[in-house]
Amino acid sequence: MERWSKRLPLKIHPNVTTRQFTVAVTILSIIGFLITYLEINYLHPSTGYLLILGLQAILLFNAFIPHIASTIGFRMYSPGVITAVLLTLPFSFYLFHRALNEHILSSNQFWILLAIAPFATVIFAFTSLQFGKLWDKPQP
Repeated sequence: MERWSKRLPLKIHPNVTTRQFTVAVTILSIIGFLITYLEINYLHPSTGYLLILGLQAILLFNAFIPHIASTIGFRMYSPGVITAVLLTLPFSFYLFHRALNEHILSSNQFWILLAIAPFATVIFAFTSLQFGKLWDKPQP
């Protein structure tokens, strides 16, 4: 991530160290697992489903912005684009298609989740990267 960021022809975000990025992704993954655990064991199904689908909406948005968009825009490989295209997009389309067909999610709820996803993505990314700075040790 760090080397890729430095090679970008345009500065799109502050420099992020590899350690900071790793901590941020770990935190976000733990939050996802925690929400899934809570949904299965403690939350009312309709609330839990919305939280899980909300997380998936964030992942879907994240597949497009920054992964796919930066790969196309900068005409260079973007870390995570292969996972985004081969895993995140197909799974997101499957999950949302199934949730809509099984009436777990209404079309209005779907569009609301997609509208919230960009803002939630920025908030989660910024917060987790700031948290990652706590573990980021300067290199000698």
